[in-house]
Amino acid sequence: MSTSPRVLELAAPPPLARELLRAAVARRPSRPGEVPRLEVRVRHFAPEALQLARYREVCGFAADGYLPLPFPQVLVAPLHIALLNHPDFPYRLLGMIHVRNRIHQHRRLPEGTPLSVRTWVEGQREVRQGRELDLHTHVEVEGTLVWSAFTTMLRRLPGAEERSREAKPAGPKAPPEEDVRFAQSRPASWTVPEDTGRRYAKASGDYNPIHLYALTARFFGFPRAIAHGMWTVGRCVAEMGEAAEAPALTLTSEFRRPLLLPSRVLFQTARQDDGVAYRVRAEDGQLHLQGQLTPGAEPPEPRPS
Repeated sequence: MSTSPRVLELAAPPPLARELLRAAVARRPSRPGEVPRLEVRVRHFAPEALQLARYREVCGFAADGYLPLPFPQVLVAPLHIALLNHPDFPYRLLGMIHVRNRIHQHRRLPEGTPLSVRTWVEGQREVRQGRELDLHTHVEVEGTLVWSAFTTMLRRLPGAEERSREAKPAGPKAPPEEDVRFAQSRPASWTVPEDTGRRYAKASGDYNPIHLYALTARFFGFPRAIAHGMWTVGRCVAEMGEAAEAPALTLTSEFRRPLLLPSRVLFQTARQDDGVAYRVRAEDGQLHLQGQLTPGAEPPEPRPS
């Protein structure tokens, strides 16, 4: 297979810390730009046992011999950052926001299994806040697709927040149907320690300063450090226990509000006909994360040539 300037063939995932440093010093425009088709491939690598052990410990997964459902997202994160650092990608990585995630697990992956990964980005769409784009990921074992994902990123653009919004209806309103469903289950109260970001960074390699200390987060406009979004997802999946241990699963996640460290939050689930809805809320009711875990994996999007 030939390699073009927009297809990067790597022997192993690059160090995430190095890619984040490249992003910190990159100079890119903040205006809209064309997003070309870019791809990164790694043909053969296996997860490191120490990284997996750290991930299980910080998220709360048992050592059962299989990769936790969200763990491949950690493994491919350096490839995603390498894509967004590509010279032909029009935006700076710093300032891009992870807003949604959809994972399809086609079968459970025994730990230590050699994996082949390809991830690509192309196109974008206009939304009220700016531009959204999807990072597509396929993980294969001996040529068979076993795990895939869509990672949706948002790039805010100047003037986006000034666009008109729909008027909100006045007066009291009934509780949303989803609130009624969640109210039927008993929430779990979590204490999220101040060092959660640093512990997750050791497992993921993501040492973005917004996650590490209050002092470093303040440089980016946060009053305190914030939890990694995928830590919150992993913690939710671990809390769902056997429901997240089926061979084929689809996990959707929508990130709504940063989770400041330290915090106390409520984890809630609600049974649905097609699976389990879940969410993480602050004690004052503000929503941090919501999503669904459903059995079965949807057919993947067509593979790139």
